Amino acid sequence: MTRVGGATRDRILVEASRLFAERGYHGTSTRDIAEKVGMRQPSIYSHFATKHLILAELLDADLVPARARIRAALDLPAPVAARLHAYLQVDVAAILSLPYDVRGLYNDDVLRAPELAEQARRRAEIHDLTRELIDTGIDGGELVPFDTSFVQHAITGLLLEVVRERGATPSTAPAARALDVADFVLRALLLDAKLLNDVRARAGALVPHITALAAPHPEHAGA
Repeated sequence: MTRVGGATRDRILVEASRLFAERGYHGTSTRDIAEKVGMRQPSIYSHFATKHLILAELLDADLVPARARIRAALDLPAPVAARLHAYLQVDVAAILSLPYDVRGLYNDDVLRAPELAEQARRRAEIHDLTRELIDTGIDGGELVPFDTSFVQHAITGLLLEVVRERGATPSTAPAARALDVADFVLRALLLDAKLLNDVRARAGALVPHITALAAPHPEHAGA
């Protein structure tokens, strides 16, 4: 579905994401964004009525498919370790491939704003579903019994480090780094670390399914 003003809208999102990373959300004005895009400030409002709607769309470009990916990982009929590995591969590769600079998006203070309540809810749901998947693996004897919230926060920390490492532009080799991260997490969580090669092989077969099930969501299409 083609978006109205798609090319200009995308330029606004790209430049806004870079400014949010450099100056922070509160330190960036719509005038700043307009100047970067090369347009007059009033023209920006024909694409986004407010600055928070720009941030909301940038967040949803990550959160909406990420939520679909973790839901798919929960639903697939396969060992939990393989599903978690596959989910991490797809999720990390997607973050590395986003056309936007993600480094300035996840500010806890900003996400407490009422205008971004839906985005905060989506992020919380992703965290809840990640803990659910890990709990299932612990209960099934695949993963090391550990504080599930700590594990989820550790995974989130790794994703933020991937974002920092990636920088402002998309990675040229997202799959390699995604596999590294998935291996790192499962090496720490597997009850039997010697099973990592088997888990990786099983996960490889699941990656296309998670990718397909997390294709563009109707609520985000044409946004």
